[in-house]
Amino acid sequence: MSSALPHLMAPGRIGALTLRNRIIMSPMGSNMAEPDGFCGERIQQYYERRAAGGAAMVIMGSVGISWPLGSPNWRQVAISDDKYNDGLKALVAGVHRHGALAAVQLHHGGLESINDSQAGRPLLCPSEPEHAEESLTPYLSPDEIATLSEPYTAETCKVHYKIADTDDIAWVIEQFVGAAERAKRCGFDAVEIHAGHGYLISSFLSPSVNKRHDNYGGSIENRSRLLVEVITAIKSRVGKEFPVWFRMDSHQFATGGITNEDACVTARLAVAAGADAVHCSADGDHSTGTCYTEGHSTHVPAGFSRFAAAVKSCVDVPVIMPGRVEPEVGDRLIKEQKIDFVTMARKLLADPDLPNKIQQNRLKDIRPCIYCYTCISQIFLRRHVICAVNAETGFETERSISPSEVSRNVAVIGGGPAGMEAARVAALRGHRVTLLEKSSRLGGTVFFSGASYPPNSKLVAYLREQMKTLSVDIRLNTEATPALLDHLAPDKVVVANGCSRKLPDVPGIDLPHVLDGDQIRSLVTGEGLDALESKVDRFTRVLLSGAALSRVTSNMALVRQLSKIWMPLGKRIVFIGGGLVAVELAEFLAARGREVTLLEEGSTFGRELMLVRRWRNMADIEKLGVQCIPRATVRRVSAGTVTYVNDGGQERTIGADHVILTTGTIENPTLADALENHGFDVLTAGDCNGVTYIEGAMREGYLAGQSV
Repeated sequence: MSSALPHLMAPGRIGALTLRNRIIMSPMGSNMAEPDGFCGERIQQYYERRAAGGAAMVIMGSVGISWPLGSPNWRQVAISDDKYNDGLKALVAGVHRHGALAAVQLHHGGLESINDSQAGRPLLCPSEPEHAEESLTPYLSPDEIATLSEPYTAETCKVHYKIADTDDIAWVIEQFVGAAERAKRCGFDAVEIHAGHGYLISSFLSPSVNKRHDNYGGSIENRSRLLVEVITAIKSRVGKEFPVWFRMDSHQFATGGITNEDACVTARLAVAAGADAVHCSADGDHSTGTCYTEGHSTHVPAGFSRFAAAVKSCVDVPVIMPGRVEPEVGDRLIKEQKIDFVTMARKLLADPDLPNKIQQNRLKDIRPCIYCYTCISQIFLRRHVICAVNAETGFETERSISPSEVSRNVAVIGGGPAGMEAARVAALRGHRVTLLEKSSRLGGTVFFSGASYPPNSKLVAYLREQMKTLSVDIRLNTEATPALLDHLAPDKVVVANGCSRKLPDVPGIDLPHVLDGDQIRSLVTGEGLDALESKVDRFTRVLLSGAALSRVTSNMALVRQLSKIWMPLGKRIVFIGGGLVAVELAEFLAARGREVTLLEEGSTFGRELMLVRRWRNMADIEKLGVQCIPRATVRRVSAGTVTYVNDGGQERTIGADHVILTTGTIENPTLADALENHGFDVLTAGDCNGVTYIEGAMREGYLAGQSV
């Protein structure tokens, strides 16, 4: 069968290696090593699963050449001693078992070596860094601040620096060479040198960090010298035929940082020294939370393509590119000869089988990454990687879908992510599944959230497709009652009917211009308009009803476009509550010309967002002029105003044409309890257990589907 994306699926070469396609698993840290740096079964299965899914090569990410020295991660894999070889060999064997190649990324953290500071060791660097005022902590919760600060509260902690002298540089080179030799003995097919993202070699390359005046500083040729010497030394010891390449910042989104022109010079010098490929990533300003979404984990689709294309134009070896590359885009960039290979991390966490599904022309069956940054945020919080949409990621040793010994009749109540995931897993296990959804469409609140955050719409589309593919009996506009379930006679019932709402006890909360989450959803989708009779005029209700009947509101992409022209909301919008829903809607509304204010009783906005995405969202809404007021207690809502008390105890009043309530979502056990009392065997999943958003919904839906 020929693939719909032939360029992405075509074999390719890096040095002496032939890769079965152009998709490589990106070298992402995982925090899955054992506490002493060994490769255990968990991390071995994690990488093997991606190889089994069809990736041409798996690059084991962030492996410490001098561990524990130079280690920035909580659970980093070590390759600094032969005692680690058995675990590494087992990992390589697992990858090779599925026809994929295995490479290892050799890493020294330099200024990012948190474990060195925790132990009181100096941070190795080209020159002492200038300290910029950071903007990360204002958006973190107290618990997150405590976790991130934990290494620095150790009795042994001391943050100080060792400016690398010639002996240090010789030692670094030897550590990289020794690690490369060890990798070759362990059976790895290639090594990648990590020369990006603010780590040791990157700090030598960056003019914003490297202030030296010797042969390793100043000109880009001098700043590239350490990388060139590492490549030269490795090649001299492992042989010219053993592939070696490097990952670098093809641009640094920071004042005075690495330019794309610098990167092109570095690439030419490294290739002349023997590099077999160039892996073009990027970096940001490490004093800001947006560093990660501007840099290596970009929020911009194919965000590094122009930088990678410039590098490709000046070297004669393959160019590899990461950075939110959709398969169709990767295929086009390869066809246009702008890049040669695509690396994927987040996408292969969401669906390890993505390469195989592309090869089989099953594009609709690819589980999409929703770019929520759950995976990456785990690293900051000293936890191992997980995925919001794939409950198996990080749990490959415990979780997999296998056929049930007995086929059962299963009823799932609720067509949101938790319900559809439970139905999907149960159907894959061989059960006969009926899904009952009281509204006219599947998707629950995630369908509605696709208006403000488009990646969520792709998740809904994927889950809908799985319902169709697996022949799940979908019954829309159907309320689950004991009588109906008596008729269906299920062996198991999964209740995933979502949360309930408790309105805050605030005077004026029932005024016509005050809308809760359900009413906002009705405004967007055109469903349940009777509940809006006192909230919007008859003309608006007729218009929204017509949009629903014509299925305009079934297409969130169209809703996003039309809402730029007209929305039934006033100019000044005040949110009571500053959580995930408020932050996403605030960005949506501010981008459509509304003046938006968020009143949050606590100190953290968007607290349900994982922290890397929260840093991005908060920066974006601030640029749009959204006013975020923390520690604000709302006293009353009046016609045209909201009155609150600020953290100084002062009463303030702001104008409001509409007020949106995003607080008060609570668990909803009523239906599950009633059905259990009626005698049904009931499991629950998703927000009816407590509001857990997409990651919790998908995880609980998966586990419920496994349990029936």
